[in-house]
Amino acid sequence: MSDSIASTLTHLENAYSLAIGDDFCIDKDPDVIEQLLNDTRSPNTKRAYEKDMKDFFLFIAGCLPTQELVLEFLHLEQRHAVALLLKYKAHLVKKELSEATVNRRLSAIKSLTAMGRKLGLCNFTLEDVKGEKIEAYRDTTGISPQDYAKVLGLVDRDTLKGKRDYAILRLLWDNALRRSEVINLNVGDFNAQESTLLILGKGKGYSKGNC
Repeated sequence: MSDSIASTLTHLENAYSLAIGDDFCIDKDPDVIEQLLNDTRSPNTKRAYEKDMKDFFLFIAGCLPTQELVLEFLHLEQRHAVALLLKYKAHLVKKELSEATVNRRLSAIKSLTAMGRKLGLCNFTLEDVKGEKIEAYRDTTGISPQDYAKVLGLVDRDTLKGKRDYAILRLLWDNALRRSEVINLNVGDFNAQESTLLILGKGKGYSKGNC
């Protein structure tokens, strides 16, 4: 028997002899906010969650969230947690924040409690706290292709800045991209041979667009 095979068998025998749990190291009280952020793909969503959770805990506790403070909140009874979130929602409305901002901040706290439930640290849900009703836009069709062509015609493509602006405008229009998707692009995303561009979409990974 070769030394490599003997070594492999010894490693397997040692692994089989372990009791379940001997080779796993899991924190008794995990950092729920850290776990939530690690479970979130979009950098923009991570930043928003961090900002919104700081705002929530500053309001209810007068300090930034710590691991212990988050666990204390997650260990509340449902009626107390719901009452706190309702009070926070009233605070946001009183500040005359937009409906979308209020709903985003409520969603961040609901996501925190959802992660707490996944980790077995929370026994309540905040889904009974409803967000603000957002009035739908009546017309979101935007401008016509003819009008957009006029916008493109205003760009001075003889300058470096003009070439950049023209490329940005074409990407936004031709591929229906979001602003964040365009500003996150870099040279490495462009394949000159295939005339394609890799685009990181919101929560959808990379997609390939033609240039």
